[in-house]
Amino acid sequence: MKKIITATLILTVFCFAECKKNKPDSNGLPAATQEGKNTFGFLLNGQLWKPQGNNGTANLSLYYDAAIAGGGFNLAAYRIISTGVRQRLTMFGDSIQYAQRIVLPNPNKFGAIFRNDVLGCDYDIADTIVKITGGYFDLKKLDKINNIFSGEFEIKFKKAGCEDVQISQGRFDMKF
Repeated sequence: MKKIITATLILTVFCFAECKKNKPDSNGLPAATQEGKNTFGFLLNGQLWKPQGNNGTANLSLYYDAAIAGGGFNLAAYRIISTGVRQRLTMFGDSIQYAQRIVLPNPNKFGAIFRNDVLGCDYDIADTIVKITGGYFDLKKLDKINNIFSGEFEIKFKKAGCEDVQISQGRFDMKF
């Protein structure tokens, strides 16, 4: 009888156990995977930010082409907060042929735009008063056979007359 109870308890533990890496963080961010799960999220000034809503186009997209600009990518996500109010983050770069960490700012290799209807400010690096003042873009996996593009990022934006924006604990796991 003891063996049956012990075996039942062990089986129950294994059935209900999950790998920690597959669970979202306690802050609601998607797990940091490298399997092409089409997940994306970050903390915006400490608050959870994930794509949501639909304006007729996908709220999460990735374009990567190894033949353009030495390996160019464009990763974009938006969320609709209410009618006419949305936020959009676009990250782009070139010369990306393998997994690598880009320390920011690095205008020769990486750029970003954060459009923020909530704050009434756009943070576009093409604007001379917008600066990326720190962070990183860490491409952890670039699998050209299985079309997986995944990694982590943090970006700090500054713009005169606008609130500073800190994007932290960013993660993406996309298929291209």
